[in-house]
Amino acid sequence: MLNRTSEVFSLEEMAWENSHLLPEDRRKVIYFVTAMQGENREIVYVGLAHNLSKRLRSHHRKVEFEFLNRMGYQVKIFGIVLPHGISERQAQSVHVFYTRIFQPKLNNDYHSFVVIQAEQIKEQFESCEPYQGGYFKTHIKKWEQNRCRYEGLKKQIENCDQSGDEKEAVINKIWEAGKEYLMADI
Repeated sequence: MLNRTSEVFSLEEMAWENSHLLPEDRRKVIYFVTAMQGENREIVYVGLAHNLSKRLRSHHRKVEFEFLNRMGYQVKIFGIVLPHGISERQAQSVHVFYTRIFQPKLNNDYHSFVVIQAEQIKEQFESCEPYQGGYFKTHIKKWEQNRCRYEGLKKQIENCDQSGDEKEAVINKIWEAGKEYLMADI
């Protein structure tokens, strides 16, 4: 695929909150999102973008990245700029290669907030006695409310990029919604 190692360039590591500073660039990039707390650093997402700045502004995992950042993780981005002229198929192959090697949790929809909440409710239901059917119905209703709230918050985050000053308020709402859900089970 590559004849010279100088054809591949590495992007400098950047904090998630500074990703808006990336230039509009139409090069193909394999990018890595890492989360670090203390000495533990983990690649949580591997992606392929044709314009990294544009991709990060409308990323489908933006809510999760913002939440990790809010929880005290240092969320950072770095990447590999692919050589000019590389085919889409080759770029996708490189992306699949890195995804298989690192197995990042957020590349799998199984690790989204909504799916994790659904799994928790399912486990609670399976451990319930038959006479606790009302308990299950209550949690299904809460899950539906939280899913709707999640989708609403996700749209607000996408919209707040345009206004610029609401991001902290949206993150606080996500935090409060998560606390509210957890407190309901105690």
